[in-house]
Amino acid sequence: MKLQKLAFYAKAWTLVAGDSFIDAEFEKWDYGPVNQNIYHHYKNHGASGILAPKSHGAIEESQGKLLQFILDNYIDYSAFTLSSMTHNEAPWEETPKDKIISDALILSYYSKQPFAKNFSSNTDGVFHVLQSNAWHSFTLDMEEEEAKTFATYSSFEEFHKLGDDANLEFKKLLSDLDGMIIN
Repeated sequence: MKLQKLAFYAKAWTLVAGDSFIDAEFEKWDYGPVNQNIYHHYKNHGASGILAPKSHGAIEESQGKLLQFILDNYIDYSAFTLSSMTHNEAPWEETPKDKIISDALILSYYSKQPFAKNFSSNTDGVFHVLQSNAWHSFTLDMEEEEAKTFATYSSFEEFHKLGDDANLEFKKLLSDLDGMIIN
């Protein structure tokens, strides 16, 4: 399920970026967008992991960087979180069950999202955070101005480093608490 949602978001954002090299159609299924070819190719894996193929096919370096950027922003979400995210977005909501989600609907919706500014030619070096369910939960009880301070960063690298630093600090805090409980 996670592979399906990651593939769907890769298609959506490559469309927004104006480099629609992903030739795949996604249908509205109960747990979100599904590409039939991906489904049939990997269905025997069930919930177990899937090894990365040795060859990724022929894509240009810029396309590989674009895919990596998209995946870096979604990879930490679970399959169920990604499914929930798609269920709250217009392309899935507005498509009848078992019908193909149109590229026009995908492009129309995602190009209006703040994250789409990352694919514009004039980003001014600013990284616009993916405003997922987690971001909305994080900013839910903040004043609008305070929430805006977490909507952009000077770069994706800065955003990623701050996230890594916060994770390390949280793990240290848990370790310190664990030591207190044992003593």
